Amino acid sequence: RTGSALRLALGGLPCATCSRSAALARMAEAGGAAPALDRPCRAMVALLIALFANAVAMASPFPFAPFLVLHYGLTDDRAEIGYYGGFILSAFMLGRAMSSYHLGLLSDKHGRVLVIEIGLLSCIIFQLLFGLAPTFGAALAARLLMGLFNGIIGVAKAMLPELVTAAQQPRAMSAISGMWGLGNVAGPALGGLLYGVPLFAGVDAPALLPTSLGAGLALAAR
Repeated sequence: RTGSALRLALGGLPCATCSRSAALARMAEAGGAAPALDRPCRAMVALLIALFANAVAMASPFPFAPFLVLHYGLTDDRAEIGYYGGFILSAFMLGRAMSSYHLGLLSDKHGRVLVIEIGLLSCIIFQLLFGLAPTFGAALAARLLMGLFNGIIGVAKAMLPELVTAAQQPRAMSAISGMWGLGNVAGPALGGLLYGVPLFAGVDAPALLPTSLGAGLALAAR
């Protein structure tokens, strides 16, 4: 959506920000003092929100993956629950490993915002499909596809030099790592609290509420 908040923030500011960064860099090379920014960059804030939503989408199944295995009736052996649960948790990262290089090339050719929007869209669509998945295979496919179209974290790190000055990059990288970590805390917490809470009467989808909340966060980030 060309009118999305994400595109307005990330698509509208980088040129101005890069110009300011270049000017500040020239001042630093000339021995001048670079003026401090008086407010956070809107583009950086939008990027951090997208990272948080992405981390929640990735991590929310951590506490309830074993219960999904039982829900699908794959095994009654408690020793095998973790084995099958591991597939649910690793499918997302497998998808990311398969597509990270290609999404990086796409971001270089067509812009960072496009790849971030694709990643957020994958968090919306495939989280909902994961929550509604009727079988173990469908759940795995949804997680794999969510990772396959998701290159947000790699693009976020590549965008740093385009959004902030060299002097601000350590703080910006800390903010990216911190927001990713915060999402990895909030995601499992929400997943554990909301798993099994019915969202709609008569719908046998115990993971639908936490995944719907995660999809809502990704939608808000767009």
